[in-house]
Amino acid sequence: MRRARQLIRAFLLPAAVFALVGLTDAGPSYAGDKDADGLVAVAEAMNEFVEGKYDKALSRLDTALKACKGKACEPSVRAEIQMAIGVVQGAGKKKLDAAKKAFESALKEDANVKLDKQWATKELEKTFTEARQVLGPARPPPTKQQMASVTTAQAALAQKDWSGCMQTLIAEMATSSEFAAGKLMLAKCQDAGGLLLEAAADAQIAAKFAEEENNAAVGEEAKALLEKLQIDTPTITLQIPSSWSEVEVKIDGVVVPADKVKQPIPHNPGKATIEAKGKRGKFPTQYKSTEAFDRGEQITVNVDQGNAGGNNSAVFQCMQAARTPADMQRCIDTGGKGRGFTLKAGVETMFYTDTLSTTVVSPAAYISGENPTAGWQVGGSFIVDVVSTASPDIVATASRRWNERRFAGSLSGDFKVGPAKIGLNGAVSVEPDYLARSVGVAVSTDLKSKMVTPTLAYNVGFDVLSRAGTPFEVFREDILRHTIDAGVSLVIDPSMIVVVGGTAELVFGDTSKPYRHIPMFTQATADRVPLGATRQVVSQNRLPFAPLEQLPTERSRFALVGRAAKRFEKTTIRGDERVYVDTWGQMASTTDARFFFDVNDDLRLGSHLRFNIQSSVDFWKRAYVATQSATGWNVPEFRSSDRELGALMGFTLGANARYALARVLSAQLQVEGLYNQYFDHIYVFNRFGLFTAVTLELEVD
Repeated sequence: MRRARQLIRAFLLPAAVFALVGLTDAGPSYAGDKDADGLVAVAEAMNEFVEGKYDKALSRLDTALKACKGKACEPSVRAEIQMAIGVVQGAGKKKLDAAKKAFESALKEDANVKLDKQWATKELEKTFTEARQVLGPARPPPTKQQMASVTTAQAALAQKDWSGCMQTLIAEMATSSEFAAGKLMLAKCQDAGGLLLEAAADAQIAAKFAEEENNAAVGEEAKALLEKLQIDTPTITLQIPSSWSEVEVKIDGVVVPADKVKQPIPHNPGKATIEAKGKRGKFPTQYKSTEAFDRGEQITVNVDQGNAGGNNSAVFQCMQAARTPADMQRCIDTGGKGRGFTLKAGVETMFYTDTLSTTVVSPAAYISGENPTAGWQVGGSFIVDVVSTASPDIVATASRRWNERRFAGSLSGDFKVGPAKIGLNGAVSVEPDYLARSVGVAVSTDLKSKMVTPTLAYNVGFDVLSRAGTPFEVFREDILRHTIDAGVSLVIDPSMIVVVGGTAELVFGDTSKPYRHIPMFTQATADRVPLGATRQVVSQNRLPFAPLEQLPTERSRFALVGRAAKRFEKTTIRGDERVYVDTWGQMASTTDARFFFDVNDDLRLGSHLRFNIQSSVDFWKRAYVATQSATGWNVPEFRSSDRELGALMGFTLGANARYALARVLSAQLQVEGLYNQYFDHIYVFNRFGLFTAVTLELEVD
């Protein structure tokens, strides 16, 4: 619940601030002195609602409502307070009559107030609808004369007279007032006449008016029309060369806002005149064309004259921005592109399978953009893990096969601030029984003419462990992770670099698996359980109970890492070493070596060898012993059958090939075989695995 409270604070309090800004922007005479207090009270009360403190929430809201009497608060603020009271009464205390009364009071204050979807239940929605019906619609229903104009317009549209259809409705609403059915019919007329943008605008108004008139049928029809128009409306996408600057775009003589130029631009079916002006270097350039398109067509227009690189001003601009001699030479070699903006994007599919009946398929996508000369980079990735397994670690006998999906995304970026580079990153991973979130910051700087680069990074993770299919309110374990990385890269010579560093990770929280049961044995039977025992042997010798896994709730982990990379004429070799120790008594060493060979400009081959060995944690037992006492069985305080906590040794041998399909497009295939031997585990003696990855990458300067 503590985490829920933090989340509510994170989202509702900023919302309260923005709502207050919306009030005060209208002018000082339109906002009450207590508006801010009222909105914050709503946010705090909903925190208490989430925590089940209903009476405390109601008390806070009642106090806020009293403070908001008269001109102290805007009516819309009092309406929000009343809506919050209704939610607490209805969804919390199950008093729907009291909720309805609060909703009625809210609607009297502000007829346009709505029930927030994040709190809405079916009962609350029904209660809110009843409250609205008691007070009547926010807008008056259409008159007979108005509905007669709709009938006339329908007849005109049936005769394919969409212009007459429009004129009938526009004339009626000009003399009386706008209404939902009239706006919807007008949108249909405009749709028939090819005025799709105007139709979408009127259909959106029709949906709003329908809600205020309590006319659900018209509202649903307006939303359906909006969805159709979204599909039918053509779009124009402009491809503007990166070498252009000071770009101005007009479509049919109307200037396109700069923030919309790179987005698909909606347009009615027919023809469009596209004009673009700008500079290529210091020289003016322009483009003009007329394009034709039909409903639903999405066209792309390449705004270029075909004379890229036709002048040398771009070269001089690049050289002025260059920070090193290498940057300046690149400007000359590339005709001015220099080390400017580079876009990288790729898709990857990874596959893993092993002899323990585990299969993982992981499609992934990533994209990044960087400008080393300007000193910034930004990127993101998204991955889906589809896991299928029947692990013998989960229960005392082998579990049935199960399938699971994990979704993970990350964003990162860095930028230069004087001599320092600051990086920010964030990541989220969602599984049926685990939620992981992390944010971090890193700082580095170049010393001794960029020959020495120290780096310091800090990440904090907020994880939630649960059971699949079980709400967090029923079962959850919060896990907090602090990670500190420090290192320095050393340029030994133009073809060799060395990196050394260390990592410290502090973990707080119970990471025990909620469905991993640990078999218990007597001292006599424990000695008879062999390494790699089958489930039948375990079942025959274990005691009739198996408690859940229990791990220590704190763990500090430390590692030292080193890397060296050397480039020769056509080959590159790289070696990594990592030594590890933690407060659970586990120690490990990992050695990694990679070799790359450039067959030609298009093809690179590589190989990979990895060896790791580790000891078990200090509470590890192949077979845990339970002792009997007068009060029952006593089991070890800490216990686990997680094979990754036991002593093991592993090898990885792999190969990869990377081939340039085009100047900006490459493909890579990676294949690796894995072997692990477990020195002291009851269910598993060893594991063979196969990992493959296929990557398609785009890189554009």
